[in-house]
Amino acid sequence: MARLVDFTLFLIVVSAGCLEAAESDALYCDPTHEVELNESIILQCTISGEYDSIYWFWGTDTSSVPFIWLDDTVGGEGYGEYNMTDDGALVINSASLHHEGIYTIWVYFQDESHKTAETNVLVTIAPTPPCPTFNALCNATCSSGCSVKVSEDGEIMCFINWSRPKTTIGWNITDRSGISFSVHEAEFVYNADSDTWNTTLKLDYTLDVSAGGATIQCVASERENWDTSGTTMKLYYAIGRDQPTASPTPQEVDTGFSIIIVIVVPIIVVITVIVVLYCMVRRRRRKSRRELERTEDDENTGEEMEPLTAQPRGSQTTKDQRREQLLVSLLRELYEKECFIKLLPWDEPLPISSFYTPCNCKIGQRQANIEEILSSNFKFNHDRVLILADLGYGKTTFTKHVVDLWRSRGYEQNTILIIVPLREVNEDTRLSEYVLHMLPRGKFRIAEEIEDILRRNDCHVLLDGLDELSMGMSDPQKNNDKLENPVSSSENESDKFKLLIGHLLTGNIPHPYKTINVWVTSREIDGTDSHFKLPYAKVIISAFSDQQLNEYITKVCNHYSESGESKPADPSLRSRMLEHGEERVNADDLMKRVTETLEFNDMSEEFASAPLLLIMIIHIIASKIVDPKGRMKTVELTKLTTIVQMVITCLESRYIQKIQVREHEPRLLKSLEEKLGRLAIRLRLKDSVVSMDGISKEDIDIALAVGLLRRTEEMTGNRGNLAVLSFSGIRFYHQYFQEYFAAKYAEVSRYTARKLSVEASDDDQPIRLFKFMAGSDHPHLRDVLEILLTAHNMWNNFIDCIYEIEGNTKQEETVKHFKEDIEKRVNRNVRYLDKKYHREAVSTYFDLCKRTNIKIPIVIFREDAAVDLLEHLALPVIENLDFFELTVGEDTFVKIIEYISRKDNIPVNIKFTSCVVPGQLSDSAKKRIQTACQRKKLKITKKNLGNPGYEEAFDLPTFGWSSVLQQAFTRIYWSANRLHDYMNASEGQLT
Repeated sequence: MARLVDFTLFLIVVSAGCLEAAESDALYCDPTHEVELNESIILQCTISGEYDSIYWFWGTDTSSVPFIWLDDTVGGEGYGEYNMTDDGALVINSASLHHEGIYTIWVYFQDESHKTAETNVLVTIAPTPPCPTFNALCNATCSSGCSVKVSEDGEIMCFINWSRPKTTIGWNITDRSGISFSVHEAEFVYNADSDTWNTTLKLDYTLDVSAGGATIQCVASERENWDTSGTTMKLYYAIGRDQPTASPTPQEVDTGFSIIIVIVVPIIVVITVIVVLYCMVRRRRRKSRRELERTEDDENTGEEMEPLTAQPRGSQTTKDQRREQLLVSLLRELYEKECFIKLLPWDEPLPISSFYTPCNCKIGQRQANIEEILSSNFKFNHDRVLILADLGYGKTTFTKHVVDLWRSRGYEQNTILIIVPLREVNEDTRLSEYVLHMLPRGKFRIAEEIEDILRRNDCHVLLDGLDELSMGMSDPQKNNDKLENPVSSSENESDKFKLLIGHLLTGNIPHPYKTINVWVTSREIDGTDSHFKLPYAKVIISAFSDQQLNEYITKVCNHYSESGESKPADPSLRSRMLEHGEERVNADDLMKRVTETLEFNDMSEEFASAPLLLIMIIHIIASKIVDPKGRMKTVELTKLTTIVQMVITCLESRYIQKIQVREHEPRLLKSLEEKLGRLAIRLRLKDSVVSMDGISKEDIDIALAVGLLRRTEEMTGNRGNLAVLSFSGIRFYHQYFQEYFAAKYAEVSRYTARKLSVEASDDDQPIRLFKFMAGSDHPHLRDVLEILLTAHNMWNNFIDCIYEIEGNTKQEETVKHFKEDIEKRVNRNVRYLDKKYHREAVSTYFDLCKRTNIKIPIVIFREDAAVDLLEHLALPVIENLDFFELTVGEDTFVKIIEYISRKDNIPVNIKFTSCVVPGQLSDSAKKRIQTACQRKKLKITKKNLGNPGYEEAFDLPTFGWSSVLQQAFTRIYWSANRLHDYMNASEGQLT
């Protein structure tokens, strides 16, 4: 009885403990998750308790920054490759081998406690085929076995190939008679190229008597995601006999036939009756189907849609008006995606309203703002408008802005707006058929319904990309002649109401249609008038002014700074993110960083003629500085190669998205880049005639569409044979593209580099080519650097190329390679310090020399900017630091001495050559110099090139200048006096 009471109390205590544990915070994850390669998986963990935020880490180190987190919304640098569910589970969207490993989840609960748990992800690869297979002895498949007759002893081999992890297989032998077996150890072979395993298992068999057999099954170990069923072989032997077969008896045959008649025949009759009834019902309903669909459409319009035009008070909406409202509603819904633009492949589509900035334009012969053409007055006076601009000047952005205004009912709310990308149609395309194809199926049955609506209402048709249509029109005049009289007497009467794209281009719009405004956008090409007929108003879009550019940068920065969400709730994680430089950013700080980065490489000036590239660079900088949670990151976007490479990537991604390209198209773009690289180096060498050898017409068209090339004039010659054409009618879209492709893909020999270095003294283009070679790790880079280091006045270009090299390790290896040449006694004049880029390059180079213990014989500063640079410069070992032909005031002179005295390495000699330096110093200056010289001993001299034999030194005791000879006599005099005093003192002590 006592034991029963004790046991009851024990159960009560345990139950209470379980209830208390259930109410407390808890976290559990399965220790292992398996996922098949290229499949998705959800790492689901059980969380008990109320939590604020959840964080996932790679590995077991939770002291680092999480790669993804859930805190109101999902964020982190891993977002995209990974995702999270609403309950904090980690989603791997497409598993690859690098996803394998340990993941740690950190849950921050509302009571400010936290718990962690680990789970291991194993990426598996199913074998091919998914079941074991036998050797040539048996042709069994996964779904069927085989029978084999043998007459002597032998072996059976079973395989399972290309699995990950390694798969074990075994034998299952049944029905054995007169035969014995011997099993070998399994053999495993690793496939390094695919990280998979092949497994082989052998089985020897011995025939013991004259007849017998066995059923042999090769079975693989099962896994959750695999269908590794076993494969069966029936092995038999009978000396002098064939394989035994069992013949059915007549009674068995009759029984089987009776079963077929009783079961199968009634089923066939039932199926036939059902089919006949279905056909009758379908035929009966077919006549009323059109009326039913029309009734459903009318009901779908409902009362939510606003009338296209104002209705008199008390009137009811007619059927035609409801159909008009349905069309407008569908178009507004369809054009929702047109109100976003995606400039960067790694960024989300951005709303056009967030950063649209009106630019200037030229209407006829006068300057205006682009917003003027949206006014009702302009629309009343001009129903046909041609909007011209080069690639990247804002045609697409302006078009999306018009669509956004129309969708928000801020522009032409009583007008039907239709957008037609001309690359998707030709001049014979029927406008109503194109609209019908765009709309959801079933809403409108035939194109005539849409044409009826267009005839009754005002329409605004925006034809986008006339240049893309023009490339496909071989004879525009012939097409125009055809469209001027599109209907012959033999044609159906209803054909005269058809509105074609060609009618809109030529202006020959059929009579029944009301007002149709036609806007056409195009790049500036030859023969525009042959495709878009006069009269029309010509609008030429201009680039941003400085004020408009600043306005655009402000809008972009506001958007990116507002895109982040709240900070992590966990204080420890928040502090670690701040330690990693991930502080939250505001718009003013972001704009400052973006502007500084643009000024660093003179981007605003260099890309002023290419607005699209400048806009892309602005978005690149802002997106790299701000993470999805709105925090500031420390990133390096100062190297020219990095920025140009990102811009080209964005252009190619924009092209791929625009034409919805095939899978192999990215490889074609790579091949195109190589061809352009070979062409670019030929242009750089300024051959008299640059042929288009190796570049096809398709290559030219793609490069023009992407934005790598631009057309300057109509190409002449045989368009079918571009190999004989010159490059006179086409040029690279930006000069930087030419140097980049030449540096990355072309063979630049030592002779070519020397030839280009000769031109570099009065031409920046070869220097950019050398920089891109450094940033692209060109195989002949060291030959180029050797020429720059040894050539006259090319040392500063050598420094810039060292700066462009990617990675500190690679930079140090390159500098060490040229250590002997750097340490030669050659004057190193530091120039171009007015450019921020070169100042950073000089700082990096001096720091590399310091880390690699390189001694520089002499460095000469010739510019006033050197003084400010000197404050933050890490000096290597320098024998002579010379300031040449500078006007040095008292404060500047003292700053130079203070800056140098704080360095780890003090130059042996500090010289002021042909400089204007102060003769007398104030008391405060003397005190500052005295304090600086207490830290380090400095040797400071000055001389004039007009009197090279005369040199003065700065004397610390007197704080003045005197000749070197005079200072020597002074030192001797003072030394003799001190010696005399010492001797007198010694004699007194002896006495």
